[in-house]
Amino acid sequence: MKRVLIPAALLAVLLPVLLSAQTAAPVVLADGDEPNGMAALEGAPAPKPNAEQSKIAQEPGLAGELLAAIAAERQALSDRAATLDLRAAEIGFAAAALAEQERQLTALKGEIHQLLGLAETRHSEDIARLVKIYRAMKPAEAAAILSNADLEVTVLVIAAMPERDSGPILARMNMVRAQAVSKIILERSRLPGDQRLLNLKIN
Repeated sequence: MKRVLIPAALLAVLLPVLLSAQTAAPVVLADGDEPNGMAALEGAPAPKPNAEQSKIAQEPGLAGELLAAIAAERQALSDRAATLDLRAAEIGFAAAALAEQERQLTALKGEIHQLLGLAETRHSEDIARLVKIYRAMKPAEAAAILSNADLEVTVLVIAAMPERDSGPILARMNMVRAQAVSKIILERSRLPGDQRLLNLKIN
């Protein structure tokens, strides 16, 4: 059936006519019987339809087309509501997924910080253990080992020692190595990564 679009103003006029036509039912009376209140309604003038209602009633098929248009409009609204409900469900699912991902990332971040803290603690403990070992040696023995050790290890150990222990060791180290260690300790706070000396070379 062809869909007819009815303006809102016309709907306001047509609906009372259609509703009265659908709800009205014939009353069959026996001879001499009267429905309740019929006497009160005798002599009352019947309501007269206005000009637009009279025109609509005279046009055959218009009422059926109007009902079809209303049904189609209701179906369109129902379909749109179903689409909106589906989109709302999809948005809710996506929001829940994002919240779960954020929770997992937060937990992972906490684990990483915990591992980094543990690694830093163990690193500090290892340095303290090395310092204790070298302090127990004679200065000449410690100097001989640190002169040939990795530069980063030498700097970390010497920097962590008290001056009364590191001084005699530096005095007995190779002069080039002793100068490099002294320069690195002096300039260490101005380097991008404090105590990150793996790529440094002795000139």
